[in-house]
Amino acid sequence: MTEETRKQLQIRYEREFTNVSSAKRFSPKTANQIFGYVKRDIKKCERNGSAVSASTKRNIISLLRFYNRPSTEKQYMQVQDFVKQMIKRDLDFIGNYEKAEEFGQFLLADTSLQFVERSVVGYFELFARAYEAKVKKQILAVVQEDAQMEYQEALEMERKFILHIGGTNSGKTYESIERLKTAYHGVYAGPLRLLALEIYDKLCQSDVPCSMITGEEQYINPKSRVSSCTVEMVDLSNVYDIVVIDEAQMISDPYRGHAWSRLLMGIKAKEIHVCLAPEAEHIIMSILNDCNGTIEVKRHVRDTELVFEDHPFNMDTDVRKGDALVLFSKKAVLDVAARLEKLGHKVSVIYGSLPPQIRRKQFALFLSGETEVVVATDAIGLGVNLPIRRIVFMEVSKFDGIQRRPLNEFEVRQIAGRAGRRGMYEQGFVTAQTEGGLAHIKSVYPMEHMISYARVGFPMVLLELDEPLDVLLSRWYEIPPSNPVFRKIDIQEMLKKYKTLLYVKDRVVGFEDKRTLFSMVSCDVDTGNRQLLNLWKQYCLHYTADVRLQFPDYHKVSGSNDLEKLEIYYRMLDVYHQFSIRMGKELEEDRLRKERFDTEERIMEELLASKEEYIRRCRYCGKVLSLESRFAICDRCYKDTMRWK
Repeated sequence: MTEETRKQLQIRYEREFTNVSSAKRFSPKTANQIFGYVKRDIKKCERNGSAVSASTKRNIISLLRFYNRPSTEKQYMQVQDFVKQMIKRDLDFIGNYEKAEEFGQFLLADTSLQFVERSVVGYFELFARAYEAKVKKQILAVVQEDAQMEYQEALEMERKFILHIGGTNSGKTYESIERLKTAYHGVYAGPLRLLALEIYDKLCQSDVPCSMITGEEQYINPKSRVSSCTVEMVDLSNVYDIVVIDEAQMISDPYRGHAWSRLLMGIKAKEIHVCLAPEAEHIIMSILNDCNGTIEVKRHVRDTELVFEDHPFNMDTDVRKGDALVLFSKKAVLDVAARLEKLGHKVSVIYGSLPPQIRRKQFALFLSGETEVVVATDAIGLGVNLPIRRIVFMEVSKFDGIQRRPLNEFEVRQIAGRAGRRGMYEQGFVTAQTEGGLAHIKSVYPMEHMISYARVGFPMVLLELDEPLDVLLSRWYEIPPSNPVFRKIDIQEMLKKYKTLLYVKDRVVGFEDKRTLFSMVSCDVDTGNRQLLNLWKQYCLHYTADVRLQFPDYHKVSGSNDLEKLEIYYRMLDVYHQFSIRMGKELEEDRLRKERFDTEERIMEELLASKEEYIRRCRYCGKVLSLESRFAICDRCYKDTMRWK
């Protein structure tokens, strides 16, 4: 806030306090009590940095009138001092706001506002609403009404879209990749770095010069004709001849769906192959119908029949070679894997926090027959082709970040479809651990609900507006898209990272540069893991200190066991790599490569060793808990505990 604005506000305050004529009548004893209340309230406001309340202001006015006589001149002068402190407190409160000048001008412009009767906090709320409306108006003036309009160059091209529509194991991705092999400048875009790595390997094995580009690693071949990428890493400035966009049903994902929308609307290519599940057909067609291209539809059908078994699965007696047991947490996967190993089975384990190279090695053990069973989370449901004969749902509910809920039809279909590999089995089988679980998956699998919307991301052009990043993100998110086909991505993770930096903004070089700041807060960092978030925060604070970032230190990583520590450390290496690339820092490439390899080897050793420590036991008596138990103690210990209460 400028000195002139502060001066004008002070004059307005003093004039209003001088001109107030009304006052309450009360006794000297009451006046003394009110005097004490006012004194305490003002000191409290100074300690807390808050504005003076409306009731305290009214009490000050009453004291001014009561003591305005010769016999109480001393008290009157003390109350006058309260007025000065109150004005200073309010002006400091206004001045601490990021948009203090605008707030001050708002107060001066409206002569109907009575500073002596209301707390400035109430006027701040009025200003905030007016300010939000102003920012929304600015955003609407900048952003095109239709999301497609951001991609004019692509829209003006003669593009052909080939939609490969089919369930899992129907060959849609295989056919698309066969076409991609003929490209002179092509790109594959998939949802996982593991899938990008799998396609990269297939292309290299077919003697197609290929590069791989993900947010965590890059293998660049100067002679490559094709790149295998995760969806976020595809360069829209390039012109391709053939493009494959895989798993396009993820276009409705609240955090990443915009990456598929961006590719469909903005990729510049003559021939674009889009692989999608049937439930996404309507929404994909709705988008492409506005993209001025031709559309060809190819429908793919499973070659192997999918059979739902009539009886639930018994882990003690019913395990067969080619089974994949599915759960929805790392702890549950390791627990079940340990129980199977005690029964004499050789097991591969797959879960989301495992490094992709480790998942790849676990897949390889299963493919080669060295292990006979896979225990996995729903990470198994995307793309990777395994010789799975039967899918066993050990759980039919999952925690989705907000609540624990039953699996929906999309999830059941995606996972169940992995049963029955083409060319290996004539049938694929599906079952569950309980009667109720089996009934649930049988009931939801046939549902044909369609995905009803796609996600769009934050338009970078808005960073040119003269507003803080969190304001732009929040106000943009509140404006509903004009096209009902679209919804906004979830911005809560970005806002959480922004808030983390806001507390130390004076120490973050580039905080005032919204493009630099956006690059920081859009880094893929698990904000639920304090160690990863702290590492990212330290990089934000110190990235300008040297040409290189400080390399992560394994010895400073904490975890409940060695496996957890190794997995967290590996993800720290990913944060180091990603942040270095985003902020243009030099990489210690040889050291990074070695640390990744060594960490992968140590994780693999942990997974090959006995997993008995991961079996869930009663924390009181040590008895092995049943798989269905949701509690940390057994029934007997629970009854004993309740008896003593």
